[in-house]
Amino acid sequence: MTDYKAVFFDIDHTLFSHSQHRIPESTWQALRELRRKGIMLFIATGRQYGEMHVLDEDWSFFDGFVTLNGTLTLDRDGETIISAFPIEGEARKSVERLFYDRTLPLLIVEKERMYANMHDGAVEKAQAFLDSPLPVLADIDPEEPIYQLIFYAGEGREEGIMSLFPGCVGTRWNDFAFDCISALGGKDKGVSAMMAHYGWTVDQCIVFGDGGNDVSMLAACPSSVAMGNGRQEAKDAASFVTKDIDEGGVAWALEHFGVL
Repeated sequence: MTDYKAVFFDIDHTLFSHSQHRIPESTWQALRELRRKGIMLFIATGRQYGEMHVLDEDWSFFDGFVTLNGTLTLDRDGETIISAFPIEGEARKSVERLFYDRTLPLLIVEKERMYANMHDGAVEKAQAFLDSPLPVLADIDPEEPIYQLIFYAGEGREEGIMSLFPGCVGTRWNDFAFDCISALGGKDKGVSAMMAHYGWTVDQCIVFGDGGNDVSMLAACPSSVAMGNGRQEAKDAASFVTKDIDEGGVAWALEHFGVL
């Protein structure tokens, strides 16, 4: 049996149920049992550290945070940077051009701040998927690193948009939105950095996800779980597909891997 040291969880539709508007009690029970056994718990999300408030309890319950799709990995204090991969070079210049053209809704995510250039129906639908309000409208700070972009655009538009962002990759998490990050990042990179920080390897962890932005870590880690409610590309990448989040899927997968 593998000597598991850590478990990483995506948030939306993996830990956090958007039908219950909370983390299911069966999942909390599983998390507490993992903690009792000395297994470390980490978040691996597309969200900012400042958005951890969606977790039902004090998020210091978790030992560290792979945030912004692996482009900014933070220790448990939320301040100490373990790895960082901002958008730079020609891609950064494209951000500013597209942002102020206002032909496409674009959200910019920094370490502490996120803001958009405009709102439309796609923004409303994507934010509703996250149970989140419409993003604030603001201007770019030219001195602040940008770690992630969210383009509010439907299926099939990725290729044209991403051609403007060399050195970056896009991952879709909703029918109305997809993320763009540096190709140096990815949740797989964040998980690897966190495990290396503790002197472990990725075969000593279990990772959970449901969306396109989870595919890299699901494919990179031998013990990987896609939620039953997840997108097909996540299921295809994972080594195990569990039940729906609202059917005790997290606990069921942990039993499958022998840690509960």
